[in-house]
Amino acid sequence: MQKLFKHIIFLVVLIALSLPMIQRFFSVFEEGELNGDFVLSDCPEYTTDNWLNGTFQAGFDRFVEDHIGFRNFFVRLHNQIDFSLYDRINAEGLVKGKNNILYEYDYIRAYTGKDFIGEATITRTLNKLKFIQEHFKNEFNIDVLLVFEPSKARVQPDDIPERYLEDGITISNYEFFKQKADELGITNLDLNDYLVQVSDTSRYPVYPPYGIHWSEHTMRFVTDTLIRFIESVGNIDMPDFSVETRFVKDSISASDYDAGMTSNLLFTLGQEPLPYPFFSFKADASKTRPMVLAVADSYYWNIYNTRLPKNLFSNEAFWYFNAKVYPEFYYEETWTDDLDLKTEVEKQDVILIGITERFLYKFGWGFVEQLYDAYGPKYSGGIVEKYESKIRNYSAWFDQLQKTAEETGQNLEELIRLNAHDEAVRKDFETYITWYGDKYYQGLIAGNETWSDSTRAKADRNNRAFEEQLEIEAMFVFKSSNPKAYRKYELIQAYRDSIYNNAGWLQLIRQKAARYYLSLDDAVSVDAEYMAWQMLKKETPLSKLTRHFESVIRNSPEWLDAVREKALKEGVSLDEMVKRDATYMATEELKKQAAGDE
Repeated sequence: MQKLFKHIIFLVVLIALSLPMIQRFFSVFEEGELNGDFVLSDCPEYTTDNWLNGTFQAGFDRFVEDHIGFRNFFVRLHNQIDFSLYDRINAEGLVKGKNNILYEYDYIRAYTGKDFIGEATITRTLNKLKFIQEHFKNEFNIDVLLVFEPSKARVQPDDIPERYLEDGITISNYEFFKQKADELGITNLDLNDYLVQVSDTSRYPVYPPYGIHWSEHTMRFVTDTLIRFIESVGNIDMPDFSVETRFVKDSISASDYDAGMTSNLLFTLGQEPLPYPFFSFKADASKTRPMVLAVADSYYWNIYNTRLPKNLFSNEAFWYFNAKVYPEFYYEETWTDDLDLKTEVEKQDVILIGITERFLYKFGWGFVEQLYDAYGPKYSGGIVEKYESKIRNYSAWFDQLQKTAEETGQNLEELIRLNAHDEAVRKDFETYITWYGDKYYQGLIAGNETWSDSTRAKADRNNRAFEEQLEIEAMFVFKSSNPKAYRKYELIQAYRDSIYNNAGWLQLIRQKAARYYLSLDDAVSVDAEYMAWQMLKKETPLSKLTRHFESVIRNSPEWLDAVREKALKEGVSLDEMVKRDATYMATEELKKQAAGDE
């Protein structure tokens, strides 16, 4: 009997150990899929090399772990144990708050001000939006409207875990965006403040406990508010709609449980039933159905899925994160980069820019900058700001810099700017040095110990301050190594000086600065660059070739020494002598070219 019992135990253990393999190949039991974005490992290809260096074995281990039978069940079991016993949630970006309320961390980060990108950055961005609002209204009668979507962390802060509040709460992007937008007179709808105001008196939760976005019940009121806002600004009367609210027995919508689903728990989290809206639309040919483009984030999906755009607008244009184009994306992968921006925006009556607090650090996902570049002044001097925007729109890069700033106490705005300078040098060097060449080469010299010591010694010999000699040395290197960029830099600086010294010209620039919402200095640079380009277009083959030979002479030590001796004999400056020799060489070269053409 004892022996039989041992055999039974052995058989049970053997079956238990074999079940994952049986499930893997035969799928005996139906397993629900995990929610979220997962990339499972593929089986690695066997080669002698990857066997000997161990990469095949490591890759095969990952493959087996990712494809073992009952994997999804065990993941959910593990997550449930952590959630129920240790108050941990094993879903990237999610936070378990008090009373089991689920948040996304990025909303908490935004609420506490840890991702604040700085007043200067926000002001510059909203100045561009102000120009766009005015320009589109005056030129095309298009209303460009800013909608501040809400944040669960701001509407329901009491359940945020204390550990996220220990460092205090500082000014947030939302607070300064709102303040500055109002100061500039930018037409905006603040749904964040609206939901904060009604959250204490609402009969049902404004946010579901296990959802990231507003509840569908809340969305019905938001929708009504948004439509009335569009009607008021555009002075139009849109089609009427009605909403019936009713409970759906034992049903929670995916939208009201999106964070719960992403948690991948073994058991569904229980919550009080919520009412759901059912929309009805009344066709009325006498009403106005505007063309509307929504450039927005996932909050707009609630509204989009009610079929409200289909029934109240003349189109359903939705540019998700200013990237995916809906409804076209349903049928064929379509991106905003595939479209002609001017054609698309100019056929609208209303352009909505809807953005929730967690995304304000990358406001508009580049949309405002694209419009400003298309309709504002042509100007390459914002090269660093261009790369700052790219960094903010690259979430992984921004997150890394935000963490660095938090850990080191550095200013996040300054840290982004430093990285933008480096990126501009790496990606667009000629444009960068056209505007920052003097500082760039000074930094290059000062950052090289040998070169810096040599410059300091030269300053002592010439009885100059180190800073003065550094500037001279930097400009010499700039002119010698990048004559084309130097020439444009030189012309821009000359025209900037001319503008500042001409009262009439400067007054015209002040008017342009006001029109485009530019700082006076940037507006001066815009005109200076334009004048520089005009001058460069007029330059003759002789002047261009002369500058080429000036660079050749200065980069040839023996030739430069000979020219220096000639300058001493003739009693002229070295620069003058270099120009004379370069002009002579250029003239002779052009004569040769002309003779060759004959």
